[in-house]
Amino acid sequence: MSNELLRCAAMAAVLLTTALSASGQQTTGEPGSPTATTTTGGKQLPLPDPKFGGVIKEKASESKAWWPPRVVPPKGAPNVLLIMTDDVGFGAPSTFGGVIPTPAMDRIAKSGLRYTNFHSTALCSPSRAALITGRNHHVAGFGVVGEAATGFPGYDSIIRKETGTIGTILKNNGYATSWFGKDHNTPFYQSTQAGPFDQWPNGMGFEYFYGFMGGDTSQWQPNLYRNTTAIYPFEGHPGWNLTTAMADDAIQYMKQLKEIAPDKPFLVYYVPGGTHAPHHPTPDWIKQISDLHLFDGGWNKLRDTIFANQKRLGIIPENATLTPWPKTLPEWESLGLDEKKLFIKQADVYGAYLAYTDHEIGRVIQGIEDLGELNNTLIIYISGDNGASSEGMLNGTPNEWTTFNGVSVPVKDQFLWYPFWGSERTFPHYAAGWAWAMDTPFQWVKQVASHFGGTKQGMVMSWPGHINDVGGIRRQFHHLIDIVPTILEATGIPAPDSINGIKQRPMDGVSMKYTWDKANADVPSRRTTQYFEMLGNRAIYNDGWVAATTPATIPWELSSAPPPDVISGYKWELYNVKEDPTESNDLAGQMPDKLKQMQEAFYAEAKRNDVLPLDNSTLARWNTPRPSLTAGRTDFTYSGVLTGVPDSGAPNILNKSYTITAEVEIPEGGAEGMIVTEGGRFGGYGLFLSRSFNWWYHEWLFRRIGLVLFVLGLLLIWLGQYRKWSRGKMRLGYGLSFLGLLWVVIVFSTGAIGLGRSKPVFLYNLLDLKRTIWEGPALGEGKHTIVFDFKSDGPGLGKGGTGVLSVDGKEVARNSMEHTTPITFAEDESFDVGQDTKTGVALLRYRYEVPFKFTGTINKLNFNLGPQQLTAAEREELQEGLARAHDER
Repeated sequence: MSNELLRCAAMAAVLLTTALSASGQQTTGEPGSPTATTTTGGKQLPLPDPKFGGVIKEKASESKAWWPPRVVPPKGAPNVLLIMTDDVGFGAPSTFGGVIPTPAMDRIAKSGLRYTNFHSTALCSPSRAALITGRNHHVAGFGVVGEAATGFPGYDSIIRKETGTIGTILKNNGYATSWFGKDHNTPFYQSTQAGPFDQWPNGMGFEYFYGFMGGDTSQWQPNLYRNTTAIYPFEGHPGWNLTTAMADDAIQYMKQLKEIAPDKPFLVYYVPGGTHAPHHPTPDWIKQISDLHLFDGGWNKLRDTIFANQKRLGIIPENATLTPWPKTLPEWESLGLDEKKLFIKQADVYGAYLAYTDHEIGRVIQGIEDLGELNNTLIIYISGDNGASSEGMLNGTPNEWTTFNGVSVPVKDQFLWYPFWGSERTFPHYAAGWAWAMDTPFQWVKQVASHFGGTKQGMVMSWPGHINDVGGIRRQFHHLIDIVPTILEATGIPAPDSINGIKQRPMDGVSMKYTWDKANADVPSRRTTQYFEMLGNRAIYNDGWVAATTPATIPWELSSAPPPDVISGYKWELYNVKEDPTESNDLAGQMPDKLKQMQEAFYAEAKRNDVLPLDNSTLARWNTPRPSLTAGRTDFTYSGVLTGVPDSGAPNILNKSYTITAEVEIPEGGAEGMIVTEGGRFGGYGLFLSRSFNWWYHEWLFRRIGLVLFVLGLLLIWLGQYRKWSRGKMRLGYGLSFLGLLWVVIVFSTGAIGLGRSKPVFLYNLLDLKRTIWEGPALGEGKHTIVFDFKSDGPGLGKGGTGVLSVDGKEVARNSMEHTTPITFAEDESFDVGQDTKTGVALLRYRYEVPFKFTGTINKLNFNLGPQQLTAAEREELQEGLARAHDER
């Protein structure tokens, strides 16, 4: 190469280095070489393509190659493990005075700092949007959970492009980014296989996703995805549990990354389902916690114990007051023996779930230490995304979906599920009294943004060598929106001015890194003002004062009464939380001028942060029209196999008449399997061909009866042989053994040879409380048309109706239901054609094992839906809610 070419190349390298240095970027290696790296400087993400710095001539031998530098984080940038659990009250974990052991959180507290004045938004997806964007939840589009989204900027459940996530920022700065666990930030109407996927974790800057979509899921048969593909690793693996599987996947992900790219730091966003319902720990954890008898004294005594622990640990000041027990919840001693027995069981399972979740988090932390990365990892562990949940209502429930459909399950009925509470047979939630106790020492619970019981979260943070007050406690006021700025300051990465050409809205949060120094343990908080709003309940914090509305509705009570006027229908309270950290002394009556000043501050923040229009509606909000792949459609057609379609992409049969028509082809010898289903064990429906023969619909039970007879016979033979019983007893034993063996052979053979297969069945599962069945005679070989036609008794939510099952134009079954599901089927289930994923809708009669693939051919499947039927009052509430929202806009 000529000297002239070398000089040109060298000059280009110098110019590039100078330009990068001027922009705040750090470069290493010879520019243009394969080993060259650069930081972004952070202002524009991603970096624009650099200008080619080499030399191009006609011949490669006379030219100089040049490679764009590889983007890396600033030198010394740590790994980041960001953990947040779900629905954990402030006083639940041992780290913050609770009785439930959380050694993993204790470990981080002892090696770092414990924050006792840290806050959330009071509900799941709003807190998560605030956490990953560093902006207030309304600014990020999540003024409420996505299932209740409305068409206003602060409430549409769309994270705006101007509020780029921590995943996007760190990925574009050279980090490996991943998300494990709950994704409650994808608009539910975009969660189908049809996308779009820009609001899925992969589209929000997280390169790898292993988790579930929506507010909750079974830990035994979860709504699980790897990136954007549904997966079913639990099939064929009894005892599989997502809480453990998720930790396994995260550990393997980090191990693989560090083996392939040991110098590449990671962001692992780790958000397990625990402890949101369903409470699904493994049996060994249930036994371990039950044996400790942590909850035998009841919820009032539990509060006293937690409060004493909190004072002993320094979690709350010595002068703090325990807030009073609410009159709307029963005192423990007023309960009957059955109630106490059931409620203790509920709490034991919940405690086991929290301990189990923390244990698996501990495995992830240990995995980092095993990689030799613990000293280079910033760990932030947030205990809960809101206060403890009272959504089990006063008595708790074996199936959370009864709550969401407005059904209370009496205590005596819940004992049907008592022996296997927490297993895959339940979707359980504890009684509301436990929620208030878990939020000790504060008032209120999840959903209530106006009081600390709904928003105060325990949080611990560690980074060895960088936090110099190991084991310290910090009382500065902070919020979830402060986490992203803290991570950015710790990594040395500035907040970008633009992402993908879109100007970014400034962060609402402030960094908490200043609290790491021991000298700053008691300095004033750098966050002086923070508003709160959820479902009409609202509050404002400013320089140690809080003004808050008194909740007008009770979170654990189901009521169809219209809410009060969202502006004038609320009383306000006032607290000096510097002197009264538990909000126990309301000063509103004594200081009206101060209260008015705080109210004005709230509305100023509300206007600035897209909180308006305020909305406390219920039915109207849940049923408001939204963008959807099914909006306005009444006719749906399918064929073959289609699985894993969420509710938003499925034909909605609730509160209306409908007709399902299936054109199927039966092969020689018969067929069996699911034609179409939505939902599962905890509510839904299924149209399928049975594999059972007439009265053998209890096939699974009869198999067990035969096995019991066989084993009993063997036992009698053994006793007769070795215990010197009479020969008559031995003959009885031989007889029972033969009868049992014959019974088993007959039952298994019946299923194996397919007797009675092709019997059409439509089964409607009402919230695992009652199953209604329509059944017809077995179908012969060839083509058949199966029709299920349902006529609703509406208008009205959850009205019953009459269903008719017909085959080839002839009615074969007619049945009626008094009630149907009013609001929703289980969110973690799906709409499936040609097989059934996750759990089956049948329980005893016509029980089957998933995936129960259809062994015939589905030529055509059609749904024809009638109009949704609401009562005049329901329509009026819907219209008034929408009109009120429009007027307040």
